[in-house]
Amino acid sequence: ATIGATQSSKIGLTRFETGGRISSSGEVEFTLKNYNGIDDFKFQKVVISTSVGTGLGALVEEINKSADKTGVRATFTVETRGIAAVRAGTTSDTFAINGVTIGQVAYEDGDGNGALVAAINSVKDTTGVEASIDANGQLLLTSREGRGIKIDGDIGGGAFINTNMKENYGRLSLVKNDGKDILISGSNLSSAGFG
Repeated sequence: ATIGATQSSKIGLTRFETGGRISSSGEVEFTLKNYNGIDDFKFQKVVISTSVGTGLGALVEEINKSADKTGVRATFTVETRGIAAVRAGTTSDTFAINGVTIGQVAYEDGDGNGALVAAINSVKDTTGVEASIDANGQLLLTSREGRGIKIDGDIGGGAFINTNMKENYGRLSLVKNDGKDILISGSNLSSAGFG
């Protein structure tokens, strides 16, 4: 086997930028500065929230539809994970995700009876949020379409979801293959994790 040249000009450079976890909703409008060394590129305004057609999924779609021109592609991760394995507990009557009331659910250690995951997944088509138990026994809530995850009411102490994680809009990652800095400016960038 032979290995080709390994200079950076031959193997390519890739620049990654990942923003912080977004914990509040809002409208984001941003401009990619000097994307081609000269020009700026302004993206359409996108709402970051828990509603259908909003959130990082919508922002990523907006960024990626211009990727051939700007050279910048985007991905998102919207996940809320318990900080420890699930222990027996009960949600409150007012327990809701993304405005959809799920109500009272009694669950076992490790969600052994599957009640918590089943209750959350029974409304996933409306909330956009899917639940599972990861390999460590922790509750994992995932928004595949990039909408935010907002927990109202009480999910129960046994789920180990910290109060600062009850509202989570995810993380945005930007990738540029030429290795140059990804410079952005705009309004309400904290709602995109870059403020």
